[in-house]
Amino acid sequence: MGKIVLIFKKEVLEARRDSRTFYTCIITPLLIYPLLFITLGYFIQHEQKRERSLTYRIGVINESPASGLLNLIEATKRFEIVKGNDQMVLFAKEKVTLVLEIKESEEIVISYDGADKASQRALARIDSLISQYQDAVIRRRIIANGLPETILAPIPVRKENIAPVQRMGGFILGILIPYILIIASFQGAMRAAFDITTGEKERKTIETLLASDVKRGEIVMGKCLTTFLFSFLAATAGMSGLIITLQTGFFVLSHRVEEVTAVIPWLSCLLILVIMIPLLWLFSSFLIAVGSFARSTKQATTYGSYCLIGVIVLAVISVVRLASPEKIMFYLPVVNIAISQQQILVGKVDFLNLIIAIGSTIFYAGIAYHFAHHNFKKEEILLRI
Repeated sequence: MGKIVLIFKKEVLEARRDSRTFYTCIITPLLIYPLLFITLGYFIQHEQKRERSLTYRIGVINESPASGLLNLIEATKRFEIVKGNDQMVLFAKEKVTLVLEIKESEEIVISYDGADKASQRALARIDSLISQYQDAVIRRRIIANGLPETILAPIPVRKENIAPVQRMGGFILGILIPYILIIASFQGAMRAAFDITTGEKERKTIETLLASDVKRGEIVMGKCLTTFLFSFLAATAGMSGLIITLQTGFFVLSHRVEEVTAVIPWLSCLLILVIMIPLLWLFSSFLIAVGSFARSTKQATTYGSYCLIGVIVLAVISVVRLASPEKIMFYLPVVNIAISQQQILVGKVDFLNLIIAIGSTIFYAGIAYHFAHHNFKKEEILLRI
């Protein structure tokens, strides 16, 4: 045990000297991710406010049969109406965003540019106004025929959200926290693992370590513990960064729930870090195995990049937010922990599935550790360059 601690201290000390490892594990998840989401959230909110204040230029052909619709459009003061007879001329010369053509049969044809965002937004506004106009026309005709207005909505419907603010906060956090934490922890582990495996090969220091009075199993355990530490630091930094982002009010998804910034499920956040421990050990063991197998840091980074793509694909599955995940999902590495984290954040935990997720991840971590240990037994693998 003492030698494992000694190896652990040695590797941590060497990793601390590498500023790139510190940057990947701490700075990126703690500062870069929040900066990214805050900036994105700010521009989304800014664009939404800007869009609400914009006045769109639209063309109208044959307006007389449905002047009531045009009066409604003009009353909003959110459109500039340009009248004409040819839609192509209106688009080309008048630079309108869309054209309304009102035919004698009172059919309305809307021509718009599907490749232009302004045209799409103008279409959304017009669709809403046309729906209002149609409702008003139907209401007038119903009243004219002596029928009650309630015929339009014979059954009143009222929607009530019974989810408390705590669960809504967990719901929003659950969209991105598992995804970000998994990516951040894998990147942190990858940087540390490759530095203390292929990095040692290139620095010619691994021979000294192999010649020392330390068993190969102790070396592997010390290196895995070091990688695990930096992976855990990256996950913790990622969690802290996302919470900071949420508290700013510029969270990219905060428009989904207005109250989400008021309550953070702190206990749930702590629990999802705890259940990540088996996954972090899986990452650590797997990347130590990859790093010890690779001939150089460049080759290890190439392997790691492919692995990162796989991890991202698995993590993205959790972002889909499966409403009722099948039992098999809790046997899939990465996906099982991500889904369990989401369930913890919203307060709906199936303990059997949670046990399956943790147990299967421990099993996969054991397999990965076995391969890492196997590589360190083979000097022809460790010493090749």
